[in-house]
Amino acid sequence: MSIGSYIGAGGIALGQEARTWEEAVRQAGDLLVREGVCDPSYVQDMVDTVRELGPYIVVTPGVALAHARPKGSVARNGIAVATFPGGVCFGNPDNDPVYVVFAIAAVTDEEHLGLFQEVAGFLGTEGNIALLEQARSVADLPAEMREERVDHAVA
Repeated sequence: MSIGSYIGAGGIALGQEARTWEEAVRQAGDLLVREGVCDPSYVQDMVDTVRELGPYIVVTPGVALAHARPKGSVARNGIAVATFPGGVCFGNPDNDPVYVVFAIAAVTDEEHLGLFQEVAGFLGTEGNIALLEQARSVADLPAEMREERVDHAVA
């Protein structure tokens, strides 16, 4: 499966604005909620995790991987992506500002790890981060993000 198979039709929000890291995490997480991947308590858990453990989710310059432990609030595996052209400070001096926030939700710990591996592989492909940061439309995204996207939205 490609990363695009985990991203629902409404799972990408380009050109967003956020004043704080919390707003950025909530915006990315809310995409998962709207896609029916998780309930709002999972988004709160993502925020609480950063509050508790710090900005470790900023894994490389400009990119954060927002997530929380699966605790029954995730209906199915999913990934959402929000971009912030103005950048958002997460408090990570080595990797701030953040321009791309991935929100990751998985039903089990094992699947959680699998989604991280999927995102890591995507980020490891040369040019993908720059394409994400510069994207103004879905057509500008790397091909593997556009492929296999499915409409899972709950009416």
